[in-house]
Amino acid sequence: MRSTMSFRRAPLDWLGNLFTTYGDVCSFRLATNRIVVLNHPHHVKHVLQQKAGNYNRSTMAHKMARNLFGQGLATVEGGPEWRRQRRLMQPSFHYQRVASMSEHMLAVIRARLDQWDELVASNEVINTNEEMRRLTLRVVARALFALEEEKVVDRFAQAIDTIDRELTAYMQMPLLPLSVPTAGHRRFWSSHQIVEEIIDYVITKHLLDEVDRGDLLSMLIQTVDEETGERMSNEQLRDQVFVMLFAGHETGANVLTWVFYRLGLHPDVQQRVQQEVDNELAGRPPTIADCSKLVYTRTVVDEAQRMYPQQWQGWRRALEDDEIGGYRIPAGTDIFFSPYHMHRHPDFWEDPDEFRPDRFIPEETAKRDRSSYIPFGSGPHVCIGNQFAMSEMLLIIASTVQRYRVELASRELVAPKQLITLGPDKPINVRLMPRNRRSG
Repeated sequence: MRSTMSFRRAPLDWLGNLFTTYGDVCSFRLATNRIVVLNHPHHVKHVLQQKAGNYNRSTMAHKMARNLFGQGLATVEGGPEWRRQRRLMQPSFHYQRVASMSEHMLAVIRARLDQWDELVASNEVINTNEEMRRLTLRVVARALFALEEEKVVDRFAQAIDTIDRELTAYMQMPLLPLSVPTAGHRRFWSSHQIVEEIIDYVITKHLLDEVDRGDLLSMLIQTVDEETGERMSNEQLRDQVFVMLFAGHETGANVLTWVFYRLGLHPDVQQRVQQEVDNELAGRPPTIADCSKLVYTRTVVDEAQRMYPQQWQGWRRALEDDEIGGYRIPAGTDIFFSPYHMHRHPDFWEDPDEFRPDRFIPEETAKRDRSSYIPFGSGPHVCIGNQFAMSEMLLIIASTVQRYRVELASRELVAPKQLITLGPDKPINVRLMPRNRRSG
């Protein structure tokens, strides 16, 4: 019971002490279950890649995700159904399709930055995490299913905010199942229903006019499984969009929040990003083709994801007996690993608590063990939307630093808050100072 409460109260600190005391393979009891915890990147690679077929996702964490978000690609357990969904989804995230979605992204980004200009003119402080959540939600909603109707978008955003808030409260103190009708749980399920209704509404519109809007949903509706000749049902479409929407805006918003926090803490890094953006774009708005040119900006995003990986925890269950690091793993054992701690493993990272984007310049990346860095997961279940997410973040950063210099309203240190993802434990308030781009 003591380990259960410690894990839930402060999991990052508690796990760090566990690895320091017992090493890279250890175990603890979570409620009545014995959990084997892995910290060495090679051990995690064994589970996620080398023997992925022996470790499935039938854990309590994934069961809860399926109850909340349905049977989408990110939540379905595995086997034939997972492979079928992966086949159907993969074409939607090819570069050409992401490029077509980028026009949706850029339109939303430009509109939001125009609104920021008004806040800047009145010298208002901006809560970075709140603003990034608003922006990425609208970017993802527009890119995923071309949702533009302002009243619908606002209702949609309010419902997602309520889901986020109530789910966060539940994760902090999961005393009663979400099925118990407390006031907070009723708000959660009411908002959940609103999101489903809006997604169903958009799906129906897409199906009726059969116009390819360049969004993800249009692609999914048109996609036919080469092996079965089947298309996705409306329920499957809804589950896919729901998961992508929730995961896409939440994780992107948090990474961007950490990026701007670090740019504020490290003016030298911010200056290098600004110089790269100014040199590559020469004052014009960014496009998807520019993302590959923003090499240093990409290192800043990579380093932010090393320090604050959004998938900070991972779970698997052993189907058959195995051995990891000299330790026997009986069938049925739950396996836990934490990319947050893997990304700080002293055998792979020098001064791991320091923010150093140069770790990710191409020559340094080429020398590093690839298993030590898994911000989007690894193996068969690697995040299918990683290219979309990276493009979205680079376009937002480039657009922002073209217009503004980011200054922190407070130099108070901010720590990660570990829930489903890793957001900040307190508001990160910034002032955006207009730049003279011609002088750089």
